[in-house]
Amino acid sequence: MHLAVDTLSHLLAVYATAVSESDRAHVTELAQQVQGVTGSMMQVAFVDQGYSGEQGAADAASQGIRLELVKLPDAKHGFFRLGSSSG
Repeated sequence: MHLAVDTLSHLLAVYATAVSESDRAHVTELAQQVQGVTGSMMQVAFVDQGYSGEQGAADAASQGIRLELVKLPDAKHGFFRLGSSSG
């Protein structure tokens, strides 16, 4: 399951695939959905390591989106929110 949300966690797009498929293989489809919903306003997408690599970046760029990789801390325990919290 691939989800795209905005900075307020509002759902922009959902793309379902088999669990055996690579995340990187579906960047184009997800980016197309996001650009369709946002009127091609999305410029940067923060992604996890599943979307890293040159092909994923190229596929996103073909839709006008630059991927920014967010790396998790080495010692992760439990659940936590990535990025900063305002308030």
